[in-house]
Amino acid sequence: MRNGFKVIDADAHMQDELAHWLDFVEPTYKERSIKVQIVEDSFGGLGGSRQVEILPCELFPGGKPRKANLQGSGPKSREGRIDLSEYMPKKYDQSFYEEWSAESRLRDMDRFGWDKQIGISGSTLGWDRLRGKDQDLLWAMARAYNNWCRSFCDADPKRLYPVATVPDQHDIEGLVTETRRCVEDLGAVTVMMPKGTKERPWEHPDYDPFWWLCQELEVPVAWHTTESGDPMAAARYLPRDQVPGQQVALAHAISHPFESMISLGHLIYMGILERFPRLKVVFLENNAGWLPWWLARLDDHSLPDRRQGMWFDADLLPLSPSEYFRRQGYVACDGDEGALKGTIDAGWEDHVIWNTDYPHPDAPDPDKAVDALLSQHISDDAKRKILWDNPVRLHGPRIL
Repeated sequence: MRNGFKVIDADAHMQDELAHWLDFVEPTYKERSIKVQIVEDSFGGLGGSRQVEILPCELFPGGKPRKANLQGSGPKSREGRIDLSEYMPKKYDQSFYEEWSAESRLRDMDRFGWDKQIGISGSTLGWDRLRGKDQDLLWAMARAYNNWCRSFCDADPKRLYPVATVPDQHDIEGLVTETRRCVEDLGAVTVMMPKGTKERPWEHPDYDPFWWLCQELEVPVAWHTTESGDPMAAARYLPRDQVPGQQVALAHAISHPFESMISLGHLIYMGILERFPRLKVVFLENNAGWLPWWLARLDDHSLPDRRQGMWFDADLLPLSPSEYFRRQGYVACDGDEGALKGTIDAGWEDHVIWNTDYPHPDAPDPDKAVDALLSQHISDDAKRKILWDNPVRLHGPRIL
């Protein structure tokens, strides 16, 4: 609790820099599993001074170098402006040296007034690099990671909550099976939506069993920096080491909210929210300020005497896009977000939740994260909804 407000952090990262989740790989898949070695990171990793380097293996034949204090990837990447080896200990104190253990996280939650935290994926996997790999092996890796998440949250299961993570490349039967297992057996409170493809976008009938399941289980589906498809919105600025430095910032500013806007448009216009009226969806790590404008524009394009009805031969939506979002949608804000007041003033205070993005280098300082939200020029009632009431409505009794 902070200044009398109960607090749920709806998006904090499981920062398993040393790949402890590999200890949970089933014996049948041990030989084919990801292979790693622990290295001392001269650039200062996100977890102490040690990090994992992936060795050549079935999923990563060329291996995968450790992260470094660089923008982009590969030998030609530019150095960042900040030395993480100095910056991260100042920002996160002992938690940095304890390599983001559950115990250090709980201490930080006590220090900063966070009552509960939902743990988003932060693994060694990098699903986007594994397309075309053996599906059974990918599911084995997903099960191992999800089992580790459950074990991590067992440090205090009434304060730490896992999220189901699944690979971008998936069969629908496997998607349904692992989602059900994570929610019913592991207590996952959210499912991370994997990227869609041109061949099988989310509105494809193949996905219907998954949408039905999430309705049945009453578990929300999260778009957390999820790409809406190819090409992604910021693709023109890749690879990062070949564009001017300002464009690196532009790419990041564009990618998260723009991809969420496209994804939300698909969910509404392609009829997913219409066909699955009890499905809850949430958009994380992309701010909330875009929501009123985007829904107003989607509304405008769905009116019978305007763009959709005028130019297209598609059936009109039974509800307006805004009505679908009011029925089924949520978006996460940053506490220091400049456009938040406009979103609240536009009438969306029942659909905004709050996140820290802990423990990323560019996340808000943890000691200021809640205070930034509390200093916003919005009502105390809106603050209570954002910090507690709305995430409780979104996730239901399993988060209490």
